[in-house]
Amino acid sequence: MVSFKEVRDGFGSLFYAVNPYDSMFKTIPDLPERNYIQQAGPYFLVLVILEHIGLLLKGKPGIRFNDGLMSVANGYFMNIRDATMKNMLMFFYIYIYDNYCIYELPWDSVWTWIIAALGCDLSFYWVHRASHGNAIDGEYYSIETTVLLLFIRYLVLELNILWASHQVHHSSEEFNLTTALRQPFMKAFQSWPFYLPLAFFVPPTHVIVHMQFNVMYQFWLHTEVVTTLGPLEYILNTPQHHRVHHGSNRYCLDTNYAGVLIIWDMIFGTFAWERHDDGGVVYGLVDQPQYFNPFRHQVEYYYKVFQKAYSMNTWSDKISALLKGPGWFPGTERLGDLEQVPERQTRTRYNPQIPVWTKVYAAAHFVLVVIVFDYFSRFTMVMSQTTALVVIGLIIWTLTNLGFICDKRPWDWFSEIVRCGAVLMLLVYYGSLEGLKMPKEFVFWAFSASMVIAIIASISKLTNVSRSDNVKKQS
Repeated sequence: MVSFKEVRDGFGSLFYAVNPYDSMFKTIPDLPERNYIQQAGPYFLVLVILEHIGLLLKGKPGIRFNDGLMSVANGYFMNIRDATMKNMLMFFYIYIYDNYCIYELPWDSVWTWIIAALGCDLSFYWVHRASHGNAIDGEYYSIETTVLLLFIRYLVLELNILWASHQVHHSSEEFNLTTALRQPFMKAFQSWPFYLPLAFFVPPTHVIVHMQFNVMYQFWLHTEVVTTLGPLEYILNTPQHHRVHHGSNRYCLDTNYAGVLIIWDMIFGTFAWERHDDGGVVYGLVDQPQYFNPFRHQVEYYYKVFQKAYSMNTWSDKISALLKGPGWFPGTERLGDLEQVPERQTRTRYNPQIPVWTKVYAAAHFVLVVIVFDYFSRFTMVMSQTTALVVIGLIIWTLTNLGFICDKRPWDWFSEIVRCGAVLMLLVYYGSLEGLKMPKEFVFWAFSASMVIAIIASISKLTNVSRSDNVKKQS
């Protein structure tokens, strides 16, 4: 039975409303076995449901099935990384802290907790800014920071190779709580260097904890239900500020990078207020991809980046294509020409219509992914390497196929036949579900039924194509 305190603390953690003494740990083994983000899973779900209801009560469309499902699907790529690597990405931080720490802040001090919170938030601001593309003059551009900004802007800011990862998060044309879960697999690999300066003072456990709280706070920022929070808008990052950050309107580009405190944007000249005089914010990318496939979202922009670099004539331009802004081309400024971006995007949202039974099928198999991943994250350490790789492969394959279905690709159900057949063959080959603690009979019958559905859907699709061809010939 979940206690009132657990529920209170669970929801509180989403808003950084936590007791510092409950989240201070001396060593990494002392950290909770299930991290704070994993513990908050049920509370994420509750808020998503409440937001959907809130949107409907306001007379707005609720969360779109295809976009919402694929946003969460993208998040599982990040979850796979976290489940298999745990705190391995903290290796360099721990090494610097153990060998080069200048002053060791006491791990059990509230002041250390506060310093760590501020340090992690400032580090997030810079890694977030580095992951974007175009320069923009904010309303709060102080003269005092000019030299610092020029130095950092031309050294580490707005790198195309980092945007290749972060664009996944911005690829949704919706702005709701599921958008917060649309995360890239590569995020942690590119962000850890920005936190290393803290290693000269801050214990690793504090950084691990506050990196999680920082991410959790940003979850509730992704909503249109909350309009404004009054005076808090001048201190905290809020849904209003983050709506601007996710906009593809010209004035929205590369603004409001903050995680928790919006003051960083006001200090460093990247702040912008939400405008209501031009038809509102248009969400998504400037060059909006026309697909939902999560695997494609994770990898395709990397292909475009390296293709752009390969197309350049000189080595200097090839390197620039990687390390300058996404809008850069030879002959332009480092971050491209912002004037080429329309003041406001005019486009129809990508929204292929699929029947209700298809949504039920996709939702059912996504629930299976959730169940399998939950067991996988708990028992990863006791699984054989082969089993772990097979499970990861099947999860990615399933999420990719669900993307095909939401996109209504010609091969969607044919791919499902192969996937369901592969699962059935693995069940026969292995004879058990090692480490997953799932009933083999249930999985066998579930995938057998799914394979029948996929075969029927494939035959129906072929029949429709044949009829369409006959109509064209007759006309």
